[in-house]
Amino acid sequence: MATLKKYWLLPASLLAAAVCALIAVLIINSIDYHNNDFFTFWLAGRLVTLGGNPYSPAEWVAGHHQFGVTWIPNQAYVYPLPLSLLFAPLGWLSLKQAYIVWITLSGLMILAGLLLLTINRPDIRMRRIFLPLLVGTVFFRPAILTLFNGQISGWLFLILIGTVILWEKGKWEWGSLLLPILMLKPNLGAPILALLGLWLLVKKRYRSILVLVAGLLVLLIIGFLQDPRWVAEYWGIGNLKVAQNFGGSPTLWGLSYLVCQRTAACTTIAGGAASLVLVAGFLWLTLVRWKELPPLTLVALASTVTLLVTPYTWTYDQLLLLFLIVDLTFKMEREGRKFTLVSSWFLGLDFLFLLLLIFDTLLQVEIFNAIIPLVLLGITYLIYRQIIVRTKPVIVS
Repeated sequence: MATLKKYWLLPASLLAAAVCALIAVLIINSIDYHNNDFFTFWLAGRLVTLGGNPYSPAEWVAGHHQFGVTWIPNQAYVYPLPLSLLFAPLGWLSLKQAYIVWITLSGLMILAGLLLLTINRPDIRMRRIFLPLLVGTVFFRPAILTLFNGQISGWLFLILIGTVILWEKGKWEWGSLLLPILMLKPNLGAPILALLGLWLLVKKRYRSILVLVAGLLVLLIIGFLQDPRWVAEYWGIGNLKVAQNFGGSPTLWGLSYLVCQRTAACTTIAGGAASLVLVAGFLWLTLVRWKELPPLTLVALASTVTLLVTPYTWTYDQLLLLFLIVDLTFKMEREGRKFTLVSSWFLGLDFLFLLLLIFDTLLQVEIFNAIIPLVLLGITYLIYRQIIVRTKPVIVS
């Protein structure tokens, strides 16, 4: 059986790549790929390969004009400078070619992530689980937006999966080494690192903490080698971006913005209080009530909480909800729930996204999508409250 699996690995991979490439071509031919999020990443990669400065407003705007881009949402690059190196190879390609490559890779990263999470789990019947998860992901709105917008959510998803798998194998330092990469998107990376870092600290995994800090220093040094002023430049640009979009994201801050009728002071107080309560709840559950949790559940909860408490995020970032969706599906399967429920509940979540899209479209906001992670956290608590006492964790801390 193992030989048979190895025999089919290469053709299956080639088939998956061909399908993802075909999807990428279809997407490119159906959108205005010049005026799209991906152009931000591609232009940054192109500028650094040519010795330019993505944080220079003059160079940034000129780059848009050079390639006929009329949508200029930012006057400079709004991501940490080291991220531009990821797209430097794509900067040598034309925009269309680079976009096709990136969508293809993003699709493969999402597919590979689902496979890595489901294979080699003796208590899970993969044949029953993987196909429903794959179908649910195909219709998952954050996954669709990730591909159409050319965002990096699939890459971050795969990075976190690497951490989960390594932690499940007891390789805590190696798993922690991957975590600093998340800081290349700080609005997600910083809260996730803070929550997981505090958990590691309380669990006295000091070497993992040191590895994490060392990884952050390496990223800083890489950026300094590119541009010694990059931290100050990014800090100013990043703060401006958050201020411009504050209250408009599908987070607790966005929901507070609606409840407070777009009043800044009320939004700050209500959003801050709600975020503190949710973080406190996460810490209480993971450190006090549920003292021993498998890494997948821990990362899933940290990611979901982050999506609610971070001040700035969009629906495509909710691709990270796949961690909690997969974890809950596993839990239902282990508990012997009916296959109809196990295989269909993800599609129900997809349908809820469609319903929320109606309200988002009517009000021209994405705020209501914050309901999805709240629903998932509620389901998680109900399920784990019944079984956490008698469930043996995958990895004992």
